[in-house]
Amino acid sequence: MRNLPSFSRWLRRLSPLAPAVLLLCAPPTARPLEPGALTAVERVETLSPAEVDRIVAGLFEEVKQPAAVFPVDCYTLRFQSLYPDGSAASATAQLFVPRNTESGPPTIMYLFAPGSTGLINSCRPSREHIAGIRWGLYRSHVLAFAGQGFLGVLPDYLGFGDPGRLQPYMSAVAEGRLVLDAIRAARRFLEQKGWSLPRGKPAVFVSGFSQGGHAIFAAADLQRAYAPEVRLSGIIGYGPTTDLEALFREFPVAAPMAIYTYSQIYGTARFDPGVILQSRWAGSLARDVTRQCVGGMQQYYPWSARELFAPAFADALFARDLQARYPEIHRILKENSTGLTRHRVPCLILQGTDDIVVRPASQVQFVRQLCKAGSAVRYVVYQGRHDTRQVGYWEALEWMRALADGQPAPSNCRTLEDQP
Repeated sequence: MRNLPSFSRWLRRLSPLAPAVLLLCAPPTARPLEPGALTAVERVETLSPAEVDRIVAGLFEEVKQPAAVFPVDCYTLRFQSLYPDGSAASATAQLFVPRNTESGPPTIMYLFAPGSTGLINSCRPSREHIAGIRWGLYRSHVLAFAGQGFLGVLPDYLGFGDPGRLQPYMSAVAEGRLVLDAIRAARRFLEQKGWSLPRGKPAVFVSGFSQGGHAIFAAADLQRAYAPEVRLSGIIGYGPTTDLEALFREFPVAAPMAIYTYSQIYGTARFDPGVILQSRWAGSLARDVTRQCVGGMQQYYPWSARELFAPAFADALFARDLQARYPEIHRILKENSTGLTRHRVPCLILQGTDDIVVRPASQVQFVRQLCKAGSAVRYVVYQGRHDTRQVGYWEALEWMRALADGQPAPSNCRTLEDQP
């Protein structure tokens, strides 16, 4: 990866006419592709309601499973996006189109950003159902909504499927662009089907689990500058991890992927793994994060921050004193923390009581900050662990339908002000 400008500096100088990339095979007079432009559409299969139910069943093993109402046409989209340095990015998304569209396009789009799977192409989320891996059954999750009549969009992060590239893990610019360009590509697909799309239709809801929560809030932060024509109707975070310093403290096993990414983006003079990690982990960082997917890394790296980080860095991290002791590292972590730019998009946050990736106290703090930034936030806590997608399915379904019908966004911000 090339050295990239900081997120905040990039935001200040960004215009909607961001640099685009010429098609390699295009004649000299061809116009450059815009971000979100479709470059390929592949029809994969059509699933009957019974087939959707069979696929979804593995995800809803412990809670009530929705019964699919509609058949679903499955596609693979290739579309244009941009890496944070402005260079061309070829991105991929799975698209799920319910067959309830005789009178027009689907009225609700549900984009889901997946949790962490790894940095290398063999870890791409779109490979999960093909290889029989269980990272999160992300395709099943989106199909559960498509079977109810929602247009489902499941993108791979930038870098996946792009030769010679790695995923820019937890890069706010990369993730936010990817989400917004996937929305653009899905809308262009509908337009190519011959449907006229008035402004605000379909209603667009972006959702994400864990890292995906970081990505969707990055999209909300970037939307006005990068994709002003995209209107977000709501954000759903399933255990979203938006605060990088909190993530390093509470779930350090994910930190090496972010540390390597930032060292490549910003350079080791600004973000040095040797300063952050103990020497036994820093010396082989590049090899270790590029030879395995997330499951292997969770077995390889220690789950204790004190065992992973250099003692001085760990002391500063837990003392909440990175700004004073490691100002450049603190600045980069803050620039890549997401969600608090006063975007004012309504939010639904679904949190588990026993979440070990983002602790409930950290999530409450984030929700309070969202409320202060002007968003209507419904915050729901379930008994259980990090993944709240299944137990929160019905809550998310009804929340989206209500907002798409024009009902006011519910909020329990005032109640949270009184909680410790």
